[in-house]
Amino acid sequence: MIVAIFFVMDFLIRKDSKATSMRKTKDDNNTTKFIVLTFLAILLSAEVFNYFHLGQFDNTVLAIVALMLMLSGLVIRIYAMSKLRAFYTRTLLTTDQQVLITTGLYKTIRHPGYLGTMLIWVFFGFAVENYFVVVIGILLTFIAYSYRIRNEETMLLSQFGQAYEDYQKSTWRIMPYVW
Repeated sequence: MIVAIFFVMDFLIRKDSKATSMRKTKDDNNTTKFIVLTFLAILLSAEVFNYFHLGQFDNTVLAIVALMLMLSGLVIRIYAMSKLRAFYTRTLLTTDQQVLITTGLYKTIRHPGYLGTMLIWVFFGFAVENYFVVVIGILLTFIAYSYRIRNEETMLLSQFGQAYEDYQKSTWRIMPYVW
């Protein structure tokens, strides 16, 4: 259900044509396609492994904790999307009107929307109680978002220059004291 809400909220919050576009941009470097494929691979792996009863485990408490963490991720993602508003786009791009948001969660974390999304997909495997999906979710999500963040930060450095460099020095990418 949380995954369904994730996709519905993405559709509802992104209203502007630039925000919803899947059109390739010079800065995106196919990161959007890679992320979409990551989501599909995680969902498909859950279906396949659970259908064939491979990697399943039974831990209701862990599944409930995972669902709570996924829900937290959803709340963080919705917050980030609403904070950035029109600047929260599907593909990587900036506009002439773009401003650097440095308040709220953005005061500490440069990519809270990605943090929220990562919480959803990393804990999805625990929620569906499957070891293989846990591993696939962690690996693919980390790889996809590492690539995305590297490209996005290059784009933002180009757009904002020293202001973004200073911002990088005073914030964490995703998780304080970790990354």
